[in-house]
Amino acid sequence: MRRLILLSLALLALTAAAAAPASASTVADCQTEIAALDAATASAQFFGQNADKSRTGLRGKLADASAKLDEGKFADATVKLTQFRDQVAALAGQGKLASTDADTLTMLANDAIACISPIAA
Repeated sequence: MRRLILLSLALLALTAAAAAPASASTVADCQTEIAALDAATASAQFFGQNADKSRTGLRGKLADASAKLDEGKFADATVKLTQFRDQVAALAGQGKLASTDADTLTMLANDAIACISPIAA
């Protein structure tokens, strides 16, 4: 149920963003995107003996991305988010992350990366 609520909120935010006129992102906007991604990661369904380790590793990449963003190191933040997205794909491919959760996390990671792009330019 919690996952459904998070997915609904993410879709609502995506719909609102698509309907809104284009505007420049701010660091605060992108931090909000990363926080939503972290919350979705915390509630995602991981499998296997190292499930907690996988979740912790992914959340560590998000913490690193957030810190780099605060430091104004936009390229480094983007690298951390890309590593997060790649690890999500690997875990899903190994059957260690539910595919629906992997899809949601990938979408949210892409949103966070897209948020950073305008302020990095």
